[in-house]
Amino acid sequence: MSTDQDPQEQVISLKSISQNFLSALQRQFDLLAYNMAAAQQVKTEQYETFARQVKLMPVPQMHQDFAQVQAYARGLLFRQTLNDLLNMASACMDNCYLLCQLIRNQETAKVGADTANKAVSEAMDAFTRAPLNEKFERFEKDFDIMCETEDAIIAIAVGLRVLMARNGSITPEDVNEDGELVFEFKTVQTINHPPRGTENQQPEVRIVDTRRAFRAGDTLELSNSDLLSLSVTLTAFFHNLFRGVDEYGRKTLGEENQDKKDPSDDQNKKFLS
Repeated sequence: MSTDQDPQEQVISLKSISQNFLSALQRQFDLLAYNMAAAQQVKTEQYETFARQVKLMPVPQMHQDFAQVQAYARGLLFRQTLNDLLNMASACMDNCYLLCQLIRNQETAKVGADTANKAVSEAMDAFTRAPLNEKFERFEKDFDIMCETEDAIIAIAVGLRVLMARNGSITPEDVNEDGELVFEFKTVQTINHPPRGTENQQPEVRIVDTRRAFRAGDTLELSNSDLLSLSVTLTAFFHNLFRGVDEYGRKTLGEENQDKKDPSDDQNKKFLS
């Protein structure tokens, strides 16, 4: 799916959006896994060796020991991971909303480009300024696109707010109507193991949804596996959003003007089921 533009201009398409954000998400996942592995390998002696390598410190009397720095680094990784995932989710929504606006205004552009550009610009200005929950509402209202993983993405935003404002302490304003702050994860479950003695046969697996719930008074803490699984949850969100945009484009422009295939179909179809 793409819009008609001058060949010298950048083409905005669902395929390019999906490739850019899915590849960025994989890089984020890989770097997160690397940082986790590196954190487990470092020892007290190595930390002190590097800390004293230049034989000077900015404020030596405030030098933190290994345990203090380890806890600080873990908290920083936690906050940075939620922030990265939230930024990617928001940026992807901005790009997809822009594409939908271009599709909606394509007929107007044929009559008057200035009018169409103004309509798109005004809509995007309002959308980019909107809070996260309102962005989901605008997708549903404007294009009839609903995201099944909306609650999971909003939970990441609430979690980041809890970490930044209250160092992980959950209050009544952070929980839903059931009194919970729920994080949702995509994980792999083994269905059938291959028979003993069977070589080169992989076990049968499926993607399942798991959750962790926190209540007011709890301290928000996620394991390394939880943080990695959140990246997979965001993958499911991307595919869900891409499918909605693709369906809107096909309905609005007609099948003949669309890419023959949803760009997310060949990658991880299980996330769309």
